[in-house]
Amino acid sequence: MYSTRYLLFQSVTAVAIGDALGVPYQFKSRDFFLKHPISKMEGYKTFNVPAGTWSDDTSLTIAALTSLSLGLNYYDMMARFSQWYYFGDYTPYGKSFDIGRTTQQAIERFASGVAPLQCGGSDEFDNGNGALMRIVPIAFYIVSLPGSYKFNDQAAKLIHDYSSLTHRHPRSLVAAGILANAAIRLIQNSNQYTMLAAIREALKYYKAQPQFKDQLIYFKHLGELSFYKQPEEAIESSGYVVDTLDSVFWCLMNSEQFYAAVKKAVNLGNDADTIGSITAMLASLLYAPVSFPKEWLDVLKGRNQIKSSVSHALLSPEF
Repeated sequence: MYSTRYLLFQSVTAVAIGDALGVPYQFKSRDFFLKHPISKMEGYKTFNVPAGTWSDDTSLTIAALTSLSLGLNYYDMMARFSQWYYFGDYTPYGKSFDIGRTTQQAIERFASGVAPLQCGGSDEFDNGNGALMRIVPIAFYIVSLPGSYKFNDQAAKLIHDYSSLTHRHPRSLVAAGILANAAIRLIQNSNQYTMLAAIREALKYYKAQPQFKDQLIYFKHLGELSFYKQPEEAIESSGYVVDTLDSVFWCLMNSEQFYAAVKKAVNLGNDADTIGSITAMLASLLYAPVSFPKEWLDVLKGRNQIKSSVSHALLSPEF
């Protein structure tokens, strides 16, 4: 296991890299990428921003990490999400963009006085990947808690509450649990078997929970090796939590290095930035230590903001 200091900085940077790679091509179809595959940072396309600019995935990750550095306080965390949305905090250029509908509505509910853990959308149509994109901080927070980690009721509640700030439908909570457990187990031991075992561990836990077991039909294939042997055409890369996890884990199980996994993820198309950022985050843990491609890292904007937020976290007693 590498030091928390190293892995946290690497994983947050990876989120930003995957995010920035996908931002210019957000919502493009798979057919587009077959003709024009992405391999470098570009700018001024889907969003009128310079190459290397990251979006909500990284901003919400930094906001959550900054909040957790001061202790677990969901009012503070939602206030920081609001600062991002309304005032452009935690962005390279002081302006937020590319916010998901469910996250936007959650922030607006908070502004109207709704309690943080009741702000998240709970409807069937609120199962976007907005909570998954910011999973890194809570994973490292849980790893840093005293005692030996287990994916049990205590860990699940922390992850579920963290997701519920913006997404609290049972399907979104299960998705967050699967992803967070995979990240935590990779922090502890970085290999593909560990990742698959972590997925299965989470599925086993949810199977025993009456309020969640009916959601397993959407995720049980993630624990089966046959799923990862499917061709790319069978993988849907939308912002739906099920499709997002399918895309992320399929890319990681079908790659042998950081660069290949991230490039594969972004070129799936559609929700390119979020699938790229989550894949990059897990890939940075799976293939640690990672040397980020110089042509990506040199163009990445807001690197000092990333360093500052991680440094603040590592100086706190919470990490």
